[in-house]
Amino acid sequence: MSRASSVRSGGDGVELLHRLVGGDGGAALDALLEGFERRHPDVSLGDVTDENLSLEVKSRILKENPPDVWIEWPGKNLQPYDDASVLGDVTEVWESGDMERNYLDGPKTASKFDGAYRAVPLNIHRINNLFFNVDLADEVGVDPASIDSPRAFADELQRIDRETDHVGMLFPMKNPWTVLQVWETVLLGEHGHDTYVGITDDSASAHRRAIVDALDIVKQYSQVATDDKLYMALTDANDRFIEGESVFFHQGDWAAGAYSESDRFRYHEDWDHVPFPGTENLYAMNMDAVISAAVVDDPEAVSKFLAYAGSPDGQKRFNQKKGSIPPRTDVDTSTFTPFLQEQQQAFQHSRAQPLSITHGIGVRPAQLIELKTAISTFVSTWDVDAVADDIVAAFDAT
Repeated sequence: MSRASSVRSGGDGVELLHRLVGGDGGAALDALLEGFERRHPDVSLGDVTDENLSLEVKSRILKENPPDVWIEWPGKNLQPYDDASVLGDVTEVWESGDMERNYLDGPKTASKFDGAYRAVPLNIHRINNLFFNVDLADEVGVDPASIDSPRAFADELQRIDRETDHVGMLFPMKNPWTVLQVWETVLLGEHGHDTYVGITDDSASAHRRAIVDALDIVKQYSQVATDDKLYMALTDANDRFIEGESVFFHQGDWAAGAYSESDRFRYHEDWDHVPFPGTENLYAMNMDAVISAAVVDDPEAVSKFLAYAGSPDGQKRFNQKKGSIPPRTDVDTSTFTPFLQEQQQAFQHSRAQPLSITHGIGVRPAQLIELKTAISTFVSTWDVDAVADDIVAAFDAT
């Protein structure tokens, strides 16, 4: 369902800029916008897609013609916009209804700058999942739930490599973000939430030892990965996991969308999951959010759209199609897949919701670029100490 032709060129209504085209993202947006139009038929709504979303938003802000709203990562990804005072204050939307009391602290933290809300989270993807093949885990004699730390997991992968003919864990490294995601998850699981937050809050140098240790563990994972790891893409690895090539696979919950679509890969019977070792009761998050410009032509219409995006109906529509969970805790998920229902329960009972480094919520954009560069160096040199220096420099950069 495309609305590009209905986009207004000034005047009343809402213009939405996004990059959710095709697949589950496009279906999720269509469901959200259809629900909004039914709820608010009086509001003119137009959406425009752009693959280079951030660049387009910045360009239009500089031209003093920003979109009314756009869908983007919240958290520190928005710091440059906040520094430039170009984000709308949407605190009234949060406080005028029941939104604020139905969001957990993690999504609220990702939406606030200096006490003011600047974003409305739409969805949550969990980063710290460890998927496993049920039959293979039984065959190699491992209970995934009993592995209590990332280092213990490294020991288990080495045992599987030494004593069996199976691959312990597929580890795609073609793109540096997949390796960075493993590193941040290992850091969280081995050294805890406080250290993780300390590093992301610009005190990385004080935690260099933890950074080194997490890199060393990731290096150990790589040593028992497949020979083609450096050339393996995420989608290829996920397909190979479905085909039974490895016991374990670490990835965000979006990977499970492919599992659910396979008639030969049944949840609980053929595949299952546990939190990545050491991250029990933590829900490491990636998310999308609706952002508003500081100056819009129709503030009332924009507020209606933001409120709907943060409503139970809007979030049910969006997340059921997206394969994610609602950041609100009061959304009826009874029609979601069993896997997503369990993810929602884990989210609601989590003691903390760390903001993802890899997906730009826990770090500023310039820091993320430097971190990906450091990881690219890591997979080519495996020099733990040198790359630790690069990571410290990236985090501590202002």
